[in-house]
Amino acid sequence: MSHFQILLTPSIALMSLAFLFNVVLRRFHGTRYEAPAFGTLFGIAIVVGMINPLSLGEGLIFDTRTLLLGAATTFAGPVAGVVALVFGVICRLVLGGAGVTSGVVGLLTAFGLALAFERYLRSKISYPAVGDVALGAVITLSIGAIFLIPFDIALGLFLEIAPVLLICNVVGIAVIGMVFRREKRYFEATKALEEHARRDPLTNLLNRRGLDAHVGESRFDAQNGHAFFFFDIDNFIRINDSYGHDAGDATLAIIAARLRNSLREEAIFARHGGDEFSIYLPSVNAADVEGIAERLCGLVSDKPVERGGTSFDVSISMGVFWSRVHCPLQEMINQADTQLMMAKNKGKNRAQVTYSAEGVNALAA
Repeated sequence: MSHFQILLTPSIALMSLAFLFNVVLRRFHGTRYEAPAFGTLFGIAIVVGMINPLSLGEGLIFDTRTLLLGAATTFAGPVAGVVALVFGVICRLVLGGAGVTSGVVGLLTAFGLALAFERYLRSKISYPAVGDVALGAVITLSIGAIFLIPFDIALGLFLEIAPVLLICNVVGIAVIGMVFRREKRYFEATKALEEHARRDPLTNLLNRRGLDAHVGESRFDAQNGHAFFFFDIDNFIRINDSYGHDAGDATLAIIAARLRNSLREEAIFARHGGDEFSIYLPSVNAADVEGIAERLCGLVSDKPVERGGTSFDVSISMGVFWSRVHCPLQEMINQADTQLMMAKNKGKNRAQVTYSAEGVNALAA
């Protein structure tokens, strides 16, 4: 019965896995740090298990390292597996003892078995849960490393431990897989709902909430500066009155599509409501701002909108604010809105640009 002490640490750890998985997903999902973060999480769990092991004799310890290493490689990818492996190997070397060589080889073997299983066998198994059970059985083969210690000792330990290790690995991988997939599905569903709430349904652009979030998450280029472009459609009420609200909606969608296809990847494009739109560029030189604004206006006015066999001209007026220092979003909106009013007063179908003091100096240089 005492050998089932090895299940105590993972049993306690599994209670917090859902929370920890969610924390890592929220902080690192979709970034280059996601796999290393998961690897570190599993690596720490491996170390905790190794410093609280089941002692089998002088220098001989037994824990759930192969289970956790296999889970890292399976559910978070090879990079995460390598990170977890490094944690495990270093910890085993530090602990030392008669079984150090066996322990390190066992870790390397478990990683290799998990990697081979994912690459060559996983795709042949239709049900993920069945695949997890099979993986648990496969990584149990790493117990063969125990025969690097004297054979008579190894054989006795093998016969005593192998059944417990098999149960631990099979059940552990199945449970971790269930928790990991559930948390990932929940996280992705939540992200999808959040993104949906940040989108304008007509144009699929960001709404004001989405604009606030995306600008808040972006980093502007303090060397080049950043710019906010705020515009609306000239005489939009006349389009609705003359051609109907369906034509007005189509005009909004067409203009959004034209401009979106011409923007840089880092541009943050949003619809504020009605016929008001904005574009935030986190990195742009002061000397380029006016040319960009004129190009955007031209993309709208150079080609008429066609709707139901009817064709009509459309244009936009735009206000732009550029700065090399950090500005609250609302301040940039206010500055650009002031310029938009000036553009309309000057006859519409044009862009009006203003610069902070740094921009004025840069243009004069």
